[in-house]
Amino acid sequence: MEKQLWWQGPMRVMQYNLQVADTAGMNAEKIAEETEDLACNVVVMNVGGIYAWYSSEVRYHHVNEFLPKDRDLLKELIDAFHKRNIKFVARFDFSITDDTTYLQKPQWFARHKDKSPYFRGEKRMGNWSLFLNTCANSGYRNEEAAVPILKEVLIRYDIDGIFLNAPMASACFCERCRDKYQAVYGVPMPEEEKDFDPNWLSRCTKDNIRVLHEAIKETKSNVPLILYYIPYSWDFPGAGRIDRDSIYERYATAEMICTESQDILSRGVLGGIPETCNTMLAMKAGQRDDEALKPFGIIHSCPGMDWRHVGLPVAEYLPWMCQVPASGGILWHSVTGYPDTITDKRILKAVGQVDRMIVKSEADMEGAKSEAEAVLLWDGRAASRSWADGLTRNHIAFDLMQDYYINQGHLNQYPLAIVPDGVLKEKGVQEAVEIYVKQGGRVIVENTDSDEASFAHECLGIEPDVRAGEYLTASYLRFEEAGALLKKDMDTDKIAFRGAVSYCSPAQGSLVLATLVPPFAPLEVVGAPPERASIPVEYTDIPLAVKRQNGKGELIYLPFALSSLLQEYKLSDHYQLIGNMVDLLVGKRKLEVQAPTSVQITMYKTDRSYLIHFVNETGERPLRDTIPVQGICASLKVPEGRTVTGVRTVVEDQQLSWRENEGRVDIRLDQVAVWEMIAVDLD
Repeated sequence: MEKQLWWQGPMRVMQYNLQVADTAGMNAEKIAEETEDLACNVVVMNVGGIYAWYSSEVRYHHVNEFLPKDRDLLKELIDAFHKRNIKFVARFDFSITDDTTYLQKPQWFARHKDKSPYFRGEKRMGNWSLFLNTCANSGYRNEEAAVPILKEVLIRYDIDGIFLNAPMASACFCERCRDKYQAVYGVPMPEEEKDFDPNWLSRCTKDNIRVLHEAIKETKSNVPLILYYIPYSWDFPGAGRIDRDSIYERYATAEMICTESQDILSRGVLGGIPETCNTMLAMKAGQRDDEALKPFGIIHSCPGMDWRHVGLPVAEYLPWMCQVPASGGILWHSVTGYPDTITDKRILKAVGQVDRMIVKSEADMEGAKSEAEAVLLWDGRAASRSWADGLTRNHIAFDLMQDYYINQGHLNQYPLAIVPDGVLKEKGVQEAVEIYVKQGGRVIVENTDSDEASFAHECLGIEPDVRAGEYLTASYLRFEEAGALLKKDMDTDKIAFRGAVSYCSPAQGSLVLATLVPPFAPLEVVGAPPERASIPVEYTDIPLAVKRQNGKGELIYLPFALSSLLQEYKLSDHYQLIGNMVDLLVGKRKLEVQAPTSVQITMYKTDRSYLIHFVNETGERPLRDTIPVQGICASLKVPEGRTVTGVRTVVEDQQLSWRENEGRVDIRLDQVAVWEMIAVDLD
């Protein structure tokens, strides 16, 4: 079908986060030429909100004091980009504005419960005006400032799209917000943010965005709105609270969404730098299950906003960026300044390198759909992320299904489903799992809530009497005869175990695959003396893995948090256990890969090809060197009735060999440096 809209085609996006003090040095033609040289075909630039980058006539719109007085810089930029067929997306941020506006319109600003405003950047050095947070329910973010600003730009300039930065509502205790809370929920607003209704801030944000979206469409209906989507609930120390909206609700007031995968190395290794598969997960979480629209993946070039004027280590930066296209997303670069002011030239070199790799993949990826082996039910929390890590390191291609949107028909398309700890209790999940298993699906359920396990005992294949246990150390998971396949490639009868167990008993007909070996000593004396290290009880009938058949399918229940073991210890045995459970349930996988666990695998399919992506992140994080991986082997099941006409590399042009063998195609890829895509072409 012929594309009608520019934003439905291939895109490589560059966002220049402009600094007002650099305005005088901006040469529109030079910036546009350098952007074209980086192989970007969409540019995002500051236009309005915090600063107007044009001579705005809207009252209270803070105009950039450094703008040239005798020419229209914004028009020059747009014209220069358009001359090179680069689309121009205008960035607006209405979340803060300056103190002169506050003095004249104090009712527009967010308030703490003591009525004081939220100051932003008041300790910043230099001759700057003071900024304050605006209220999402106020006139500034709606009809009195934001709406006329958007309409002014749309009428005056030939922009191609609008991006709303920082659209989330602040926790505001102003009278307008208090009145709205009372009207919505029928009770007074709580005095503490933690006691707000969970949907309150999200509702305020969406109400505000709806007003802005309608204004855009009324003025120029063909201009798309791009919105942030937060796919994670970051719950490691110091991260703060982020409300996680429904992706489907976001699309109700936007044409496109973007996720953000910031590799915040400035947290430090001990502070919890993001997981290796962070970007892949953001792309998968930002994708609707119909795959109709690809999400943008914003990748900041810096190792944290406190170091925003230098770049990530290039060896870390390259695969982090490559995860976006390899996971079905659209890469959106974010840099501070523009090429002339970016003194760390490694940033620009890496951006250009990845964009040119993407160009090579675009034709093959046109119309491609995910071809995953498993679906991971997703709530964004630590357990879900750990399971994603476990599947990734076992080279099991997977998709995500949001816990708030369980689509039974879509679920049934996968041979395997994973239900991480905490997800089974979500609305509709247990019922969907039971139907899925009866119809032939295979499921792994992790659940540590004894009450929830008791309620779902029939689904899990256990007796209803389930009791919560204490946290155990110095203990083990022992493989039973029925679970012999779980110790494949592990020449041991047991593996390390730590954590709480929901004590349960298998129901009639269920098989116990693994049991608990209880602690052999209190933790403080495990090593003293070694003469007393004998295990007093080497066998119990307390299950740690139970398999139940129901209808045409099977389910494995884990009454402990395997995800916590992965997250905290990252032992190879626990990763291997995940791979072995999958093989026990599924048998021979559609795609089998022999490669280091540091190589990420995703797979897509078109009418003419299978497309297998390999992203190499080998090395200690943060990566300091690119360490090529050699001799990767992959075996892909060929659809019945189809013939392989060729196998080729697309991105890095590496060498490979292949042969068909009993309904499969076996491939050996000589090397992957950063990112390679193999196309398996069918007749």
